[in-house]
Amino acid sequence: MSIRSMAIGLLLAAAPLGAQGVVVGSVTDPNGRPLSGMLVSVDGTAIRAATQNGTYRAVNVPAGARTLTFRYIGFQAVSKSVTVSTGATATLDVKMTAAMTTLSAIEVKGQVAGQASALNQQRTAATISSVIDNELVGRLPDPNMAEALARVPGVAVLRDQGEGRFVQIRGTNADLNSMSLNGLRISSPEQNSRQLPMDIVPSDQAAQIQISKTLTPDMDADAIGGNVNIVTRTARANQPLLNATFAGGANQLGGGALVNVGANAGKRFGASQKLGAMIGGTYYKNERASQNIEGDWCSQTRNCGVAPSLTSLDAPNLFELRDYPQVNRLRAGLNGTLDYLLANNSKLFLRGTFNRFSDDEVRARARFRFRGGGGSRWTQVTPDSGITTGSQFDRDIRLREVIQDIITAQIGGEHFAGNGKALDWAIGTSRATESRPDVLTMSFRQSGMTLGYNFADPDRPRANVSVGSFDDPSRFGFNSLVREVRDTKDNDISAKLNASMPVAFGAFSGTLKGGVAARLKERENTLANTTFTSALGTNASGATGATLMSALTSETTGRTIFGGDYQFGRTFDPTRMADFIKANPNAFTLNTLTSQTTSAGGTFAVGEDVYAAYLMATLDAGALRLVPGVRVEATRVENTAKIISLNAAGTALSRPISDTTGTSNYVNVFPSINATYRVDEYTNVKAAITTALVRPQFQDMTPYVNVQAGQQTATIGNPALEATTALAYDLMIERYFRSVGFVSAGAFYKDLKNFIFPTARARRTDEALGPDATQVIQPVNGPTAKLYGFEVAWQQNLTFLPGMLAGLGLNANYTYTKSVAEIPGRGRTGVDTPLPGQTGNAGNLGVFFDRGPVSLRVGANYSGEFLSTINALTPEGDTRTRERLQWDASGSFQIRSGMKLFAEAINLSNTPLRATVGDRLNRGGGGDDPSYEFYKPWGMVGLRIER
Repeated sequence: MSIRSMAIGLLLAAAPLGAQGVVVGSVTDPNGRPLSGMLVSVDGTAIRAATQNGTYRAVNVPAGARTLTFRYIGFQAVSKSVTVSTGATATLDVKMTAAMTTLSAIEVKGQVAGQASALNQQRTAATISSVIDNELVGRLPDPNMAEALARVPGVAVLRDQGEGRFVQIRGTNADLNSMSLNGLRISSPEQNSRQLPMDIVPSDQAAQIQISKTLTPDMDADAIGGNVNIVTRTARANQPLLNATFAGGANQLGGGALVNVGANAGKRFGASQKLGAMIGGTYYKNERASQNIEGDWCSQTRNCGVAPSLTSLDAPNLFELRDYPQVNRLRAGLNGTLDYLLANNSKLFLRGTFNRFSDDEVRARARFRFRGGGGSRWTQVTPDSGITTGSQFDRDIRLREVIQDIITAQIGGEHFAGNGKALDWAIGTSRATESRPDVLTMSFRQSGMTLGYNFADPDRPRANVSVGSFDDPSRFGFNSLVREVRDTKDNDISAKLNASMPVAFGAFSGTLKGGVAARLKERENTLANTTFTSALGTNASGATGATLMSALTSETTGRTIFGGDYQFGRTFDPTRMADFIKANPNAFTLNTLTSQTTSAGGTFAVGEDVYAAYLMATLDAGALRLVPGVRVEATRVENTAKIISLNAAGTALSRPISDTTGTSNYVNVFPSINATYRVDEYTNVKAAITTALVRPQFQDMTPYVNVQAGQQTATIGNPALEATTALAYDLMIERYFRSVGFVSAGAFYKDLKNFIFPTARARRTDEALGPDATQVIQPVNGPTAKLYGFEVAWQQNLTFLPGMLAGLGLNANYTYTKSVAEIPGRGRTGVDTPLPGQTGNAGNLGVFFDRGPVSLRVGANYSGEFLSTINALTPEGDTRTRERLQWDASGSFQIRSGMKLFAEAINLSNTPLRATVGDRLNRGGGGDDPSYEFYKPWGMVGLRIER
């Protein structure tokens, strides 16, 4: 069906209906708690509705005496009668009283209620989706939103310093997904990425997390992998809400403190409870530490400085020991909601959130630079080891604080008329900032060294110094001092207006819905870099000369890392470093050219406006529901970046750094259809054909030029980049259990066009890039890529087991994905290149026990290997993140109603984060590239109040 015929068909469906009315009402559990996701059906018709926040609205109900049936997993179905008048609204409220008999075997009712709410909403959703209720988030130790999402079928996370940060949906790169707050997009504080770092949002802030793996036309189209929508809390009817957490703990590595304090309170006011207010706050401090090994490998196809007789083997460029003695992280958040109920379940609302994430790090590095120095050469290379002469060894310290803030505000309303027509609207603003107020890195260097490595044991790679000193501070002279100030500002203004009305379309009846939306973005990145490459000061002997590391160190013996397995050596004191810089402001010589070009390369601005309109229908006929529709989005982009030109000698600018602008305008059309066939009350078959896009990363689509003296490659932007588009096919079968649980299996296939990747080309003669740059790296659009896979999930309370075993339960899921991308010029015949970020395997296994006051949980999270980055120069420089399996556990004991003591432990397996550069099978039989990061376990104990 063409887009035009689909739109005409939907419009023809909008014929007015006679002798029909509307039924509205609320549905609660025996304690008055609103039930969301309740399936409400009108007997003898195809009409059905689902509750949201405990209220429902059924349209197109034939006039006369009607019976409505209410179905909810965990409760026995209830049927109630109501009289419907033509063109009028009838009210029918229901309190579910009879729980399933199997539910009585489980004593921890609050968690079961949360699980049932999530599964009921998942069952009644128009899309293929997963839903997490706020009461489920705390079942395992998941302090931020990314950690909570990692437990969901089809979802994996990228980690930073051991904590979840970015979300991958069904194997797609995190940049191919979108994040929303109450249906409106959230700005991102990341320097170049559109993706929201989910670790900035505390998990306690959400009432519900909705993961849509297929899209409907009333959703933003820029979500090829899927959309994560965070629904904040609102005051519930009949019962005030109060919950609080007070907890503390420690990190095993470094012994730093953990503090978790948070509270939420909400209530409805007045005799009719029309006004609702909710407020909440969180404070989470994590004083972490980490230790890691990093490596960079040079393949045999590149110029590695290896002697001609040894070129059959690869060799490392760099081997680093890293110690992060201080990784102080703070998450603080505030959220509030006011809502006012009008007639016919209509309402007005005002919402606001504030979230802050700060990361204060001290990093020390010991760097074996095998290829450092103009005279370095390899004298021996075997499959597992090698020796190089004339090399360099660096020691440096970086002091870095990152502060990310996100502020959102929304105002809107939902309005329902007695004739079944509805209107909803929302206006929102979102502002995200990242500040790096003073990133300070000082480096000392020792040259003319003989270095060696031995990677025979891939879990214990080694490097050594045979000529020179490993940690004598008097042998390390000043190399560089770099100060950077970075600021990112991302401002969004969003608005949407939706309207719906009852319609009939042949054998189908339902609603026709249309709307318009706009999102106006202003983004700005600024970088101020000052690089000093020489300094004078006072050395250890008190003489004036080149500054030595000994002037800044207080250590008399070297430290160890990895539990004593590695000697890290002596390093210098961050406080002494800062004091020395402050006391000797004129002792450093500024490298003007490097400072200018680096600053210009990180400064740009983007203005992006997206205007959208859509038309869709929700049509029911018997057990079948169809949601066809089409969305149109028009995008207008205007950006500004800095252009850099070097003279022929590469010693100065050939002309002043200047602004350059680029513009882009395009329109995309997104037809889609979602279908649900209800086999029976507990079984759904869902299918979808949808289209989506992802727009280029911010700096990539600017016309910037970044070139550094002495570097063989320059990087430039590409204003001609097109958005990546996708056509997706999805199929899912779901079977829900009366005892609160489900089993599901599904498959998906995505056909991508114009995916973006970096490529290298020869420098053109008309490009003023100095004498050194011979190649240019630029993002371009690839032709096609395919991504496909399947997911299975099983979640069940095993209440059919005898005795105490009835408290057991399982939560297991697994997702397999594979992708094949056509990347021109890769030069690897017969080798398929996967899409960056595509995780081949991901899964979870959780075992839980709930009985009486006791609740116990053990969970395992697995993420398979994936391609992290594409190297523009050679496939053998690609980076891969290795597979990772992490075990967590938690337990609680209810000391009185609504109050429990709890304990939780994270990363019990002390699983490292591992990465490899290049093709690790092409190592001549040697070990993997050395890249590990260890954190050790951490945990806390505390008190949780839930009322």
